[in-house]
Amino acid sequence: MPSRASQLLETTAESLFRNACRLYRPVRHWIGAAAFLLFITMTAAVVHIYPQSDWDMIAYTAAILEDETASPEDLHQRTYDTIRQNLTAGEFVTMTQDRVYRIRQYEDADAFYSMLGFYRLKLLYVEAAKLLTGPLNPVEALRALSTGSVLAIGAILLVWLARNKALMYGPFVIALLIFSGFGGTALHQTPDLFASVFLLLAGLFYLERLDLAAALALIAAFFARPDHLAFIGVFFVFAALYGPGRWTMTGCFAVCFMAYLWLTQDTTHPGWWVHMWFSHVEFVPTLEGFDPPFSVGIYLQMIVRNVVRSLIDETWLALLFAQTVFFAMVIRPMELAERPKVLLYGIFVSICAKYVVFPHFDTRFYLPYLVALGMILLIAWKDQEAAANKVNSAAGGT
Repeated sequence: MPSRASQLLETTAESLFRNACRLYRPVRHWIGAAAFLLFITMTAAVVHIYPQSDWDMIAYTAAILEDETASPEDLHQRTYDTIRQNLTAGEFVTMTQDRVYRIRQYEDADAFYSMLGFYRLKLLYVEAAKLLTGPLNPVEALRALSTGSVLAIGAILLVWLARNKALMYGPFVIALLIFSGFGGTALHQTPDLFASVFLLLAGLFYLERLDLAAALALIAAFFARPDHLAFIGVFFVFAALYGPGRWTMTGCFAVCFMAYLWLTQDTTHPGWWVHMWFSHVEFVPTLEGFDPPFSVGIYLQMIVRNVVRSLIDETWLALLFAQTVFFAMVIRPMELAERPKVLLYGIFVSICAKYVVFPHFDTRFYLPYLVALGMILLIAWKDQEAAANKVNSAAGGT
């Protein structure tokens, strides 16, 4: 039998909990919004004050400066001079002497120039950084884009919650962002978070029945990172099957597909297999004359090895599995409206398709998709629970 002391403890705890709930309920949306805004502000502050650096930042700096230089040697010199001015001595040594690949890029202008085909494709990201290079140098411009992307994503998600009367779930969205690699992605100067702004904006616009705005946002996401064509292609298929936004999304895919053909006509574009090899087999020191033959065996090794790396080092695969289980056990698909359903199915299938086409193991490549999936599932669960409670209340009243 429970003792008098344990009963008193439980009674006191229950009373405190009831009183806390009574105080919390009227202001729960304000508390949720405040917590979310605090997290976004903190993340933006950390990104601005303590930015991290990786080698890609050097290549994007070169892409920004390329139009202002007369030769690969001049571009190489200006790029590394700019990097040196914006890093500590220790960081600069890490970026130039840490491994054989970085040493070669630092010492060989032609080898460095051969790598830029990977980076020129991110056209909108590079051009947006160029617009900021009046008051800022290229590295500062890239860092400003990262900070701005944090704030923009925070604003989009806040509006998404507010439009669905779900601001009280701000802490849940914080957890979703953490497990989606939001903070780590924001600290680096790459187009991943920048492109995520437009993908999440497209999702919100589509759910709000603003199809043309959604299509324009998807086109912007494509020009920021052309590999998002995989999602645009899958999304337009589901839109065509279900109906909402069918012709607008078909037109969006056509525009992006033609743009992809135009972008990849550039002779400096390395091609799909070279890019795969470079990313997942070997960081070759130069792409000049590099053309490995396609191998099914090596491709399958990439698939398996990157699944393992995703499970050991990253969070995206575990989060996707958790979201899938949540959908299967909690969500009633037949009660989902068509637009959330199209977006939900399109995102899930595109993640699978994207992995098969190019098996990235980094969580940052899946960030906007995981966040959008989480938002759709959260709002669907909230709405379905509210509907069920309403039905139960009506039944109880009779």
